[in-house]
Amino acid sequence: MLKLARESAGLTQERLAERLAVDGSTVQGWESGRRPVSAMNSGDFVRLCARLPRLGAPPSAGRHLRAAVEADLVLSIGVAAGSTWVDPDLHPLAATVHRKTLTNLITWPFTGHLPPEFAVFTSKVPRRGPVAAGPTLGADEQTRFFDHLMTVAERGVRPDEALLRRQAVYLLGFDHRDQVVRWLRGE
Repeated sequence: MLKLARESAGLTQERLAERLAVDGSTVQGWESGRRPVSAMNSGDFVRLCARLPRLGAPPSAGRHLRAAVEADLVLSIGVAAGSTWVDPDLHPLAATVHRKTLTNLITWPFTGHLPPEFAVFTSKVPRRGPVAAGPTLGADEQTRFFDHLMTVAERGVRPDEALLRRQAVYLLGFDHRDQVVRWLRGE
């Protein structure tokens, strides 16, 4: 999301780093995921979200960056947990009903489709070399994420786990493995 905002503002990584008074490797790390934006000091993150539109990104850039951090949290918890259970009090799928924009961000690595609300982020920066069109997850990471969702869907049967289970079942619709398709049909 940060890369989309930066490119739509017509800024290179180096120029954005200069404008934010950070090292160029910091912006590279944010965009590659090596240095998660979510690990920033909260005040710095809020300031970054506010600065993006002033640097030329669409007005919605900060809002979408906040949603991207939340989507990353859902994905990273699922990948890290694999087929293990995560306490609903700690699980981001159990916190609130996710809006379409957030769901589109969560599913972007699986669909490969730019979420429609991001069509306003048109690049004004020439790209150097081959680059991914969006966020990617390796096959093993995708399997771990979907295995986690299956665990949540099968174990989340208590009334206070209904939201967690409902959102896990919905996201399982993006898993095309035969056993998951059969399980979903049975549901």
